[in-house]
Amino acid sequence: MSTLKNITLLSVKFGSGTSNKSGQPKPYKFANVTYLKAAKDFINDQHNIQMAGFEVQEVNMAFDIGLFNEFKANCPFLQPINLMLDADPENPARNIVSGFEAVGK
Repeated sequence: MSTLKNITLLSVKFGSGTSNKSGQPKPYKFANVTYLKAAKDFINDQHNIQMAGFEVQEVNMAFDIGLFNEFKANCPFLQPINLMLDADPENPARNIVSGFEAVGK
């Protein structure tokens, strides 16, 4: 397990359904956490991009309605929190959010 420390959470999304865009019904499901990350300059020999403020980042979350409800009921949005990360069971090279804790706890 690893931790994303001191991040500012914007939103948590959880959904599922059936898409008919391609004509063939295709089930889908998603669970995502959107947060702010301090913007960083990008400077190298060919680029000089200066940034200030924040960038929006998104990371997948475990597809677990209990976890989503925990975020919805108890997460202090727009305040610093720590996100707990675990390996994605579908792709162990990637991390997914598995929980959170308020900063200072």
